[in-house]
Amino acid sequence: MRVIARAIIRSGIALIYSQGFNPHPRLSLPLPRNVGLASDDELFCVKIQTSEDLPFKNLISEQLPNGFELVSTAVVEKPGTYQPVEVEYLVKQAKKTADIEKINEQIRAGNEILIERTINREGDVKTVDVGKFLKPFEIAGQDVRVFCKVLPSGTIRPDEILKLLDIEPCEISSSIIRKLVTWRID
Repeated sequence: MRVIARAIIRSGIALIYSQGFNPHPRLSLPLPRNVGLASDDELFCVKIQTSEDLPFKNLISEQLPNGFELVSTAVVEKPGTYQPVEVEYLVKQAKKTADIEKINEQIRAGNEILIERTINREGDVKTVDVGKFLKPFEIAGQDVRVFCKVLPSGTIRPDEILKLLDIEPCEISSSIIRKLVTWRID
């Protein structure tokens, strides 16, 4: 978030700032990622003072550090909300650790796939049916592509995907990457 904010500030684009003692650019991340989770697809929204036709992509791209790529920019005249509807994850070397086809049979049959979800810092858990959030997994060599629906009732978490695949959640940074997010704009 800081890298993007700094790049936009350095680009010279006239931004709208928050009010208060330490004003910050009005920047939001509609689908924040878990700590340690790698991502190849992020959406940032920033409020600007002008809608004149500037080369926003070029201005911001010039200020980004190596390893960052700005794919596209768009100016939206009226405010809207961005709702994720599907997320694609790539789980590395999962084929060795789980019976993928057994999970796919459960998903295709519409069976419940129950996960124990920790709901607070005290460690309280609740049982959640994550099957309704999943599409069949795709094997890609030693890796697995996981497509998750995002519904108003929620979605499956990346650490829960790892549990399904018998991968330790503490290995999240080396095991899973968010590859693509599909958005609905209201």
